[in-house]
Formats: sequence, C-alpha cells, structure tokens
Amino acid sequence: MTSEAIPPEARPRLSRRARVQTDKVTGKPVLLYPEGVLLLNPTGHEIVKLCSGDATFEEIVTSLAGRYNLPAPKIAAEVSEYLERLRARNLLDLLPQPSDGGEDRRTA
Repeated sequence: MTSEAIPPEARPRLSRRARVQTDKVTGKPVLLYPEGVLLLNPTGHEIVKLCSGDATFEEIVTSLAGRYNLPAPKIAAEVSEYLERLRARNLLDLLPQPSDGGEDRRTA
C-alpha cells in the first residue's frame, strides 16, 4: 500500500463518527465506529489519543518519539502509515493549520 506522507503541519483528529472506548470484556481500548470496531494495541492507542485536532502531525511524532525514546524521523513514516489507514476508513480527518482566525475545514 502506498500513500502520501501526512504533512507536518496537518492536525489529525478522529472523525466524529469514531470514538475510543474500553472493551467491557477484555478491558482493552477499541475504536468504535458505525460499521465496526478496531482493537487498538498499546502503540495505536497512544497515537489515537493524540489525534484531537489540537496537535500537528509533527508534534504528535515528537511526543511519541520522546515517550518511546526513539528518533522522530525513525517513527514518522510508521505513524503516517497508521494514520493513513485510519483515513482510508474515514475514521480520521486532517485539519489544516488555522489561517488568521478562519474556521477549520475538513479535508480527506
């Protein structure tokens, strides 16, 4: 699967149709959406938790690199690929940087 890298200034946000919840049976985090459920591994859960629309992709990668003590360039491609898979399922929006007080517009 080939995909374009997510721009550093993009602000990933979970789609309004998706939400993170703890599975009642397993106690593990899941991503719920109308068509189904995705089980989140610990790393995926950490990535998704940072996708609030507030942090840029670059800030998310920097945060994860610090948390896992890895160089940001080493994990950027993997994080981008993970987020692109969520976008392909319409579970993630990329918000543009706000421009002079303008409203956010959804892009995908």
